Formats: sequence, structure tokens, C-alpha cells
Amino acid sequence: MKDSRVSNSTLFYLHFSCKFFLKLFAFLIAKNNREKTTALGNMIRGTAIFAVVIHHWLLFVPRANGLPVSQQAANLIETVAGTAVHLFFILSGYGLTLSYLRSPTFSWSYWAKRRFVKIVFPYMAIVTITFLLVNILHIISPEVSAESASPITLIVYLTFTRNFYSPSWLFNPTLWFMPVIIGLYILFPPLLVILKKLGPWRLLLISALVTYFSITLCLAVDYPVEHQPALPFFFVIEFSLGMCLGQASYRNPAYLAKLAKFSMFFIGICSYTISWAMTRYLAVGSVYNDLFTAIGVLLIGLYACRLVLEAAGQWFKRAFDLLSKQSYYMYLLHGPLILFAAIPMLKWLEILPLNSLFSLFLALVCCWFVFLLSIGLAWPMGHLTERLAKVMIKVVD
Repeated sequence: MKDSRVSNSTLFYLHFSCKFFLKLFAFLIAKNNREKTTALGNMIRGTAIFAVVIHHWLLFVPRANGLPVSQQAANLIETVAGTAVHLFFILSGYGLTLSYLRSPTFSWSYWAKRRFVKIVFPYMAIVTITFLLVNILHIISPEVSAESASPITLIVYLTFTRNFYSPSWLFNPTLWFMPVIIGLYILFPPLLVILKKLGPWRLLLISALVTYFSITLCLAVDYPVEHQPALPFFFVIEFSLGMCLGQASYRNPAYLAKLAKFSMFFIGICSYTISWAMTRYLAVGSVYNDLFTAIGVLLIGLYACRLVLEAAGQWFKRAFDLLSKQSYYMYLLHGPLILFAAIPMLKWLEILPLNSLFSLFLALVCCWFVFLLSIGLAWPMGHLTERLAKVMIKVVD
């Protein structure tokens, strides 16, 4: 009888120990998968802002026709780097959905306040400072053009209506993205309801219908469908794709890592090729190809980032974590720096016979400078936004 009791007690402890270690093992695996997913997300976001800065540098800074090879290389890099902007629509939907699902007590009023404090307030501050500096520089040096920096321009930028006012586009062409992403933030709650009630595939179907119907309607009424006058509806499908990825990653923390495989990379190459073929062989292919571009850039980027993370050390991972963290400030700052600081100082660049190669080098220098400036701006801006958040909470509550 005593042996039986000892045996039962031993079995109990063995069962308890096995259960404990299995749960611990599952927790560690989930934590490791989440860390890998976070590292992948940070690296692809950092790569995206890096590419966007290079794209705008090569797009705006004048380049003379030097060696054909260098000129072609610069043009190719400019084009490919420009497609990285689609990653931000996907990553925005991904991040918002993942944050919503991970929050046990989600509040829409708090969410709206945080979006204003973290997104809208820094944007308004930098736009206003840029407007004032451009007009002051014009007074000091008339060579600095302030034609596009009128009071109406400031108003349309601050009210997120600049895409409807073409005279304001030259003030900062890089900011066409802001009215679009704010519009997608407004659409996020109803899109989330569709995702929860109807599932990801129906959300994607509805989003595709909204996107392509809005583009087709704009074409029918002769509304331009380029980036500068873009509407949020043009990018709903990319944003919703990010939302579906966010839901899948919440259910399976290793989901993003599963997409970073060679088979997915091959699919990404095929999707990117389809996008290229549409622009080359179809009259309206450049209007309807964004989804293929977005899928291609995402899958190619995930695979490339995974390879780099596996080969690089922890310092590289930490560098891209920091780059990802500063990506929004880098986006807000790089346009004014290129347009109103770099271009006036680099007019002599046009006379250099190898200036396409030199411009690529300067683009990397620009990325580094914008990154450092963003780090310097992050602390005071973060301090101001936190104080603003506290004030808003007190006023609203």
C-alpha cells in the first residue's frame, strides 16, 4: 500500500513536471517566434524608409547624362527603390491590427488620441517649421523660391487636403502619402469589423472591389490617378492585406517568418514581374499594377531580410531596430532637407561627368544624415508628444 502511494505521488510529480516544461517550451518557442517576427518587421520597415529616401534623392537631385552604365544603374535604383512605398501601406495595416488584437482593453478614443499625438502632431509641426524656414530663407536669399510656400499651401497641408490642390504639390512632393494614410486610418475601424465578422478572404475581396472600382471611376471622370492627387481608396487593398497578415501573425507568431522562404521569394519575383509586364504592355497597366508590386516587394523583401538577419550579428539587428524606430521622422524630414537644403547646395553636381555614381554615394550620405537628425529630433518631439497626450486625455476626460 505504501509503495502504491509512493508510486502515485511520483507519477503526479512526473505529470506536473512534464506539463510545466512543455508549457515552458511552448512559451519559449512562441517568444522566439515573436522576436524573429519583430526583427523581420523592423528590418523591412528600416529597409523601406532607406529605399524611399534614396528614391527621392535620385528623383529630385539633378543628374547630367554621364556614363550610360552609371545613368542606367541610377535610373533602375530610383525606380525599384520607389516601389518600397507600398510596404508602408502593408506595414501600417499589419501594425494597427496586431496592436488591436494584442490589447486586452482596447479603446477607440485612446487609439485616436495616440494616432494624433504620434502621427498628426509631428507632421503638423514639421510642415509648419518647413513653411516658416522657406519663407525666411526667401527673404534672406531671393534665390530660394517660396512660390509654393503660400498660406493656402500651409492650410491644405495641415488639413490633409493637399492632394486636391495641385499648386501645393511642389512645396513637398513626398507628403502625398500623408492624406492617404490618414484616410486609411479613418477606414480602419470598418475594415476591422469586416475582418472580424467575414474573415480575411472576404475583406480582401471587398477591398479589391473598393480599390479597383475607385480607380476605374476616377479614370472615367478624368480624375488623375497618380501619387500626388492620390485618394485613400486606391490603396485599401494593400492596407487590408497588411491587416490580414497582422491577424495571421497574432494567431501564429511564426507566420511572417514562414513568408520569408525561397518559395515565397519566387512568388514575389513572379508578382513583381507581372507588375512590370503590366506597365510595359498594357495601356492602363501602371494604374492597376500596385497590388502585384506590393506583394512582390513584400515577399522579396522578407526573404532578403531573413538572409541578412541570419548572416549578420546582433549589432546589425539593433541598428535596423533603431532605423525602424526612427522611420517616421526620417520620412517627414528627408523631403525638406533634399528640396530646400541639398539641391541648392549641389547645383554644381550637374557638371560632373560621373555624377550618377556620385549621386548614389551622396544618397547614402543623405540617408545617414537624415537618420542622425531623426535621432536628434526624437527626444524633444517625443517629450512634446507625451505632454500633449496627457493634456488631451485631461481635456477629453
